[in-house]
Amino acid sequence: MRPPLRPPSAAAAVGGAAALWGLAIGLRPLSDNSALTHLATGRLILAGGIPRHDPFSFTAGGHAWTVYSWLSSAGAALADRAGGGHGIQVVHALLTTGLALLAWRLTRPAASLAGRIIVTTVVLAVGTGMWSERPLLPALVLFALVVALVESDRSPRLAAVGLFWVWVNVHGSFPLGLVYIGVRLAGRRLDGKPPGRLPKVLAAAVVGTMAGAVNPLGPRLLVVPIRLLARHDLLERVQEWRPADFSQLPTLSLLVALMAALVLAGRRRSWEDTLVVAVFGVAACVAQRNLAMASVVLAPALARGLTGLGSITGEQRGRPTAVAGALLTSVAVVFTVVSLRQPAYDLSGYPVRQLDWMQSQGLLERRLATQDFVGNYLIALRGRRANVFFDDRFDLYPPQVIRDSLALLDGSEGWQRRLDRYRIDVVLWERAKPLAGLLALDPGWRVVRRDGRWLVAVRA
Repeated sequence: MRPPLRPPSAAAAVGGAAALWGLAIGLRPLSDNSALTHLATGRLILAGGIPRHDPFSFTAGGHAWTVYSWLSSAGAALADRAGGGHGIQVVHALLTTGLALLAWRLTRPAASLAGRIIVTTVVLAVGTGMWSERPLLPALVLFALVVALVESDRSPRLAAVGLFWVWVNVHGSFPLGLVYIGVRLAGRRLDGKPPGRLPKVLAAAVVGTMAGAVNPLGPRLLVVPIRLLARHDLLERVQEWRPADFSQLPTLSLLVALMAALVLAGRRRSWEDTLVVAVFGVAACVAQRNLAMASVVLAPALARGLTGLGSITGEQRGRPTAVAGALLTSVAVVFTVVSLRQPAYDLSGYPVRQLDWMQSQGLLERRLATQDFVGNYLIALRGRRANVFFDDRFDLYPPQVIRDSLALLDGSEGWQRRLDRYRIDVVLWERAKPLAGLLALDPGWRVVRRDGRWLVAVRA
C-alpha cells in the first residue's frame, strides 16, 4: 500500500512561485536581435557544418569567422526545426525556469524563508530584464550550476569538467567561472580556513576548459574572450558592454543588495564572500552584461548574511501549502498553453512592412545600408541571401567597417564618403536618427518611402 502523498513544504511552495516567475520570463515573445543571427547560423550548421567564413554580409563576406557560440546556435536551430519559434520559446522557458530554481536553491544558507525570498526577488528582478534568448542564458545556467557545485559538499567535483566543456562551446564568458572559483579559494585562504575541495574543483574546471578545445573549431575558442576584450575601444559603443545603469528599479535593487552583502560579509569577517561580491560587483558596474552574473554570485553570499532573519524556516507543511502547490501548477499549465497560442515572435521593433515592400521592389538585391539590429533580422529572414552591410557581430567585422557604421549611426561629417566606400545605393534608416534627415536633404539621394518610424532612400 502506497503511503499518502505529503503536501509540499512552505519552502517548496515559494520555490514553485520563483519557478513560475522564471517560466513567465522564458515564455515572452522572442525579440532579441542577436538571437536572430544565432538562429540563422544554427540553420547553416545543421545544413552543412559550422561556417568558417562570414556568409551573411558584403562588408566582411569571406572574412574568417569563429562561431564561438556554435553549440548554442545549433541548439536554437534544432528547437526551431522541431517546433518553429514556439520550439525556441519552450527551450528558453526551460532554461529560465531552471535558472530561477537554481537561484532559489542558492539561497539555502539564509535558513529562514524571509531571507530567501528577499534574495531570490533581487535575482529574478534582474533576470526579468536580462534573461533573453541569446547564448548568455545557457552560460548563466552553467554558471549557477558551478556556484551550486562550489556551495555543496555532496556534488561530484568532477562535474566541473563537463560543465566547463559545455560552457566553452556555448559562450565566451567561461573565464568568469574560473575567476569565481579562484576568488573563493583566495578568500578562504585569507579567512584561514581549510581549502576543502576547492582546489580539486578548480583543477577539474581547468581540465574541463582545456578539454573544451576538443570541438569542431579547435583551440581557437579558448582565446576568443581575449580577442574580444582586445577591441575594448569598439565595445564601448555596444549597449551590453557599457557601464551599468542603476537608475532602474531592478538594477538599483541589485546595487543595494551588493552593498548590503559586502557590509554583512564584513561583519561576519568573511573574506571569501567579500572578495566574490566585490569582484563581480565591480564587473557588473563596468559592463551591463555582467549584471546577471553578479546576481547569481550574490545569492549565497547575501543569504549567509541574512541568516536568522525571521522565524519561519519553510519546513512547515499542511493544507495551505498543498493548495498553493496545486494553484501554482495550474497557473503554470494555463499560462504555458495561452502563451504558446500567441505569436512566437514580437517583431514590432523591426521594419517588417518596409522590408516586405523593398523586396517587392527588388531593393533587397542591391547594396543596402541599415542599422545593426535590422541586419540581424535580415540574416534570420534571408540567410545567405541577406548580404547585409552590418549587424551586431562586433567580433567579426574589420575595424574600418565598425567605425563607418558607428559614424553613420551618429550622422557624422563625411557620411556620403562612407556610403560611397561600400557602393551603397539603398538606405533603410530610422527617421529619428540624424542620417535620415541628411539623406532627405541631400540631392544625391531620393526618399522613396517614408512611413511610421522608417525611411527608405535610394541614390538619385
